[in-house]
Formats: sequence, C-alpha cells, structure tokens
Amino acid sequence: MVNLLELLPEYVLHWLVQKGKDRRLKAKEVLLNEGEHNDSLFLVLDGLFGTYVTSATKSRLEHHGAGSILGEMSFFTDGIASELVIAEEESQVLEIRKSALKEKLEYDAGYASDFYRALLYTVSQKLRQTSLKLYAAEAEARTDATRDPAVKKAQAEINRFKETIVTLDKSALKQGALTEEQYQEFSTQSDELMYVCHSLLGDHSPLNEYVREQIGARLQHEMLPYVLTTKTADRFYSKPRGYAGDYLAIHQVYQNVPDGSGRLGPIVDRMFLDSPPARALRNRRSLIAREILPAMEARPDGLTRILCLASGPATEVFDAFSSLRDRKMLKATLMDIDLQALAFVDEIRSKGKLAGQIALVNENLVALFLGRATTALEPQDLIYSMGLIDYLNDKLVGKLLQYAYDNLAPGGRVILGNFHPKNPAKEFMDFVLEWRLIHRTEEDMNRLFLSSPFRRPCTRILFEAEGIDLFAECRKEE
Repeated sequence: MVNLLELLPEYVLHWLVQKGKDRRLKAKEVLLNEGEHNDSLFLVLDGLFGTYVTSATKSRLEHHGAGSILGEMSFFTDGIASELVIAEEESQVLEIRKSALKEKLEYDAGYASDFYRALLYTVSQKLRQTSLKLYAAEAEARTDATRDPAVKKAQAEINRFKETIVTLDKSALKQGALTEEQYQEFSTQSDELMYVCHSLLGDHSPLNEYVREQIGARLQHEMLPYVLTTKTADRFYSKPRGYAGDYLAIHQVYQNVPDGSGRLGPIVDRMFLDSPPARALRNRRSLIAREILPAMEARPDGLTRILCLASGPATEVFDAFSSLRDRKMLKATLMDIDLQALAFVDEIRSKGKLAGQIALVNENLVALFLGRATTALEPQDLIYSMGLIDYLNDKLVGKLLQYAYDNLAPGGRVILGNFHPKNPAKEFMDFVLEWRLIHRTEEDMNRLFLSSPFRRPCTRILFEAEGIDLFAECRKEE
C-alpha cells in the first residue's frame, strides 16, 4: 500500500510537524470511531493501528505502522469516519486539525497542489487495489481453466501439490513420520511450484495484470489452508507486528525448527524454512557477522562503533561478539521502532553480559526523516541494515543514506541488504503470504548511491550464498 508520507515533499511535512500535536494512545484505545465525526488527520509516529469495519462483525481490514496516514478518507467527505481505528499497542500519532490545514490549503496554492497530489494518489491506489481484488474474484468465477493455458498450467501444479500433501498425510499417519526421501521429493515439488508461479506471475510474465491477479488470488485460496497450519509461514502471513519480517519471525527462521498444528503443519513449515528466501535470511546473518570484523581491523588500536538500523533480533551482532577475544573493542548500537524487539534483544544482551557494549535505541525512520529524533551518535565505523529497505521506496532510501552519511566516520562503510528480482519465491511471497517487498537490482543500488551524499556507485555488491539477497556497500571518503 502506498504511504502518503513517502510522497509528500519535505516542506509539506515540516509544516505538518510544526502545526501538529503529539498524541499518545494506550493499547486497545480507539483513535477513530466508525460513523462518528472526525476533524483531524493523523500521522503515525510510533506503534501500530488496526482498521476495522464494525458493520462486518468487526472485521479487520489492515494494519498501519509508523509513517501511515489515518483519517484521510473523511478529509474529502463530510468528516464522518468510515472505519474503526484502534491502537493495537502503545502508539503515538501527530494530530493535524483539519481547520488549520484547510486554511493553509486555501491561501497557499503551491502547498495545496503538492498536498492534494500526494493524498489523491494514495487514495487512488487504495481504490485500485480494491478494484483488482474484486476483478480477480469475478474473473476467477468466469474463467474456464480448460480454455486458459496459463490458468490451466498453474492449477495443474497446485492440484499436484495438494495431491502430494494428501499422500504425505496418509503416510505420516500410517508410518508415524515421513522418511527423509519422502520429504525431499515433496520439497522438490514445492520448489517447482514456486518456479512456475515465478514464471507465470513475475515481472516478465506475458500475462496482463488482471490475469496475474486472478491466478494469484486462486493460488492463495488453494495454499492458505496449509500455510495456516505452520508456525513460521503463518506469522509472515498474519503479521501480528504490522509487517511480515518482524523480529520473532526472523528469529524463527534463524532457529530453523519446523513446527505447526497437526501432522501437516511441521511438514509444510519445514518446506517454507527450506525455501530460497528463508535460506537467504539465514545466510545473510553470517555474511553481516563476517563484515563486522573488517570494520574492527580498520581500527586496530581503537574502539569500533557499529549501528544497525531496524535491528530485529540482531543475532549477527551476538555472533560477532562471540568471536572476539576482547569484547570491549566493539560498541554496537541497535536501533528499532519495535519495543518488543528491543526487549527481546535486551534479554539476550543481559545473559551475555554485554550491556556495556550494546546500546538499544527505540527510534523510527519517521522521526529521523522529520528531524524529530533525539538520539545523538558518535561517528560510526559501520552502519548497516539487512532488510529495512525492502520496505522503502527510493525516496525513503535516499533519506536513510543521508542519515548514514551524516553519522559515518571518515572511511566508514554503509551496507544495505535488499532482495534481488531473481528471487524465485517472490510471487509466492506476494500473493500467498501478502509479503510484498521491493526487489532491487545491482543497477538500482548503484543509482541510489549515486544520487545520495556518497555521490558514487557502490564500492562493493555482495550476494549471500543463495544468490537472491544482495548487499550494497559504499565507503565514505576520508
């Protein structure tokens, strides 16, 4: 979903910040009531909100995290909120009164033009996504699979997968467990299904967008019952923290212990944990741990400082510390918007007696980009993020690179991880798990660094062993 914050020019955002009022909400506190009058726009600074339609038995529509705009639909209408909006955890918003905003829009034509352009684009994208889903549902009901070769091919692979699942379930019931040979045959077939989806639904698909949405909707309909039996894949799909790759989901991939309900849950969970993106997540952990050590070698007689943005479980940092003879030579700052993630890391930090070497910072990119961050840092030798920019458009990646450049010591490095378009599970992630990431090529990363304060292409581009998660490095000139 398009984020309004990503589209607004900086001067528009700064006026909103100056005129807005901070408001904190407790978990389960209502921000907007469906059917009630609303006189404000809300910019989410921290936390997580859920939108619901009470007329549909309080059915949740979606999550909204930091950077989201709430109340924009009633801005165009008579001020009546069309949804129930509830804080799903302790949260903070910036409230902008419509009266002040409308006055600004009336006398400042340039400001109004930029504001309305971004707001209308956001609303139109929401409507477009809704229309695509409706079209896909209607098209699925109309389509004769025997007459559409693409749909027929996809359905044949799905049916083959389902038949295998039934066979495996019977075998597990009869034998008590599957043999390794049986599982490997199932795993190979699962990979084939992902590759078929990648070919039919990917960027180079010969099908138009509506047909792809139709096939994707059918794929999800057929596969979701199996996903919901798993422990790991279900968390990526349900997104209890508002986004798929939260700290606990990543930790579960690192642990690589299949689990789930019934006989099928652990089998399908193992399939997911063996998939290319899951293997890539585990590979990137060791890759970044190894990249921390060269940063220390560059300062053999002094303290090395590193900063991890959107740190999650930060397992790679603990891996690096475990390999050091003198842990006092490394100082790590872990920055994350999620307080639960930081609490998770704090427990591990305490057990490892690393409180003096690892600083935890609760900060979000919205605050950083709007100049509201309160964290002061010493110049860093390495700033990295393993999976953050998969969720960010180019504009926000540019902001992140500006922040990294400003906080790097001369000669320091920034490393940003991003999934590559050749990820064969991209379409499975997009349609089945609704885990839509921005995939980027080497050319994309070079372009982003060239337009940043670094003003040059990447100094290195690395790939983890699976070859689908790239890491772009750039060094700040001394």
